[in-house]
Amino acid sequence: MRAYQHSGIVPASGALMTLAAGSLAAILLGVAYTFSFYYILYVYLNLLLTLAFGGAVGWVVGFVAREGKIRNVPVVGCLALAAAFIGIYAEWGTTAFALTPASELGAQWRKLGLSPYLPHNIVSLAIELYRTGSWGMSANTTVHGPPLVAMWLIEAGLIGAVAIAAAVHQIADVPFCEKCEEWVTRREPLLFAGNGYGKVWSDVQHGVFESLAQTPRAAGNETTYVRVTVSDCPKCDESNFLSVVACENRVNSKGQRYVVERKIALNVPLTATQVEIVAAAATIAPAIGTPPEFVHAPPGDWTPRLPAASEGPETSEQWQPVTSDK
Repeated sequence: MRAYQHSGIVPASGALMTLAAGSLAAILLGVAYTFSFYYILYVYLNLLLTLAFGGAVGWVVGFVAREGKIRNVPVVGCLALAAAFIGIYAEWGTTAFALTPASELGAQWRKLGLSPYLPHNIVSLAIELYRTGSWGMSANTTVHGPPLVAMWLIEAGLIGAVAIAAAVHQIADVPFCEKCEEWVTRREPLLFAGNGYGKVWSDVQHGVFESLAQTPRAAGNETTYVRVTVSDCPKCDESNFLSVVACENRVNSKGQRYVVERKIALNVPLTATQVEIVAAAATIAPAIGTPPEFVHAPPGDWTPRLPAASEGPETSEQWQPVTSDK
């Protein structure tokens, strides 16, 4: 089954709105980031601030891109990168003020105004910092020359990369209903026992969803389990998708739990009938440790018909819908 792919449509109004909002956020964040960088004298905290700067810019771009209904991941990434570099430009222009003692900021602003943000003044500042440096890794030492340039490049690369990742994450795996022009919404995920390698998951990838009814449900605290998520359009029943992710709970050296995920299927299109089958199968599925043959399905739902001894092993074809005369 072929997975969903974005149409690539970029509404002009959405692109302009995203660039404007992302740029404004980047400028404000760039100014704040510059002062925090020079006022907080902890290298590791400065690194976290760099990542937070890029992440915040990317989040704004991604959020507005989604509101603007942009269905093109590369374009969203480019908009995030553009906004990030506008923020970096604002950071450089603010450096002249960040290096000024707080008590003298008012006088410095009255003296310089917006002139530090002019390109030639930024170039002059960069040359001066290259020669003398402005901060150091330890007391009485400053980073300058080629090492400082390397630090600038690493900083810019981190900000740009994190901004792109944060922006595209918000639309990359979210299908869009072209008929209704709406993003689909995710339903509450269904959890099943297993590691994602059993035959049932091969069946699911090939559209045989009835097998889920014989797969025990999981609580999410097992060592391994499989998360099944249905997404659908809030306005019609024509845009439905299924994602299956194998999850493994692990514990690190500090005793902290974390989850490792492996995608089995991502945004596989479903018909409205298949959505109902998945929901019914999840209702019928037994709890862990409960034999499937003792599960009682509600009327009108899918339920297993146990094979006679002469029929051989049970197959998906032996599943039949129970109809009601009501």
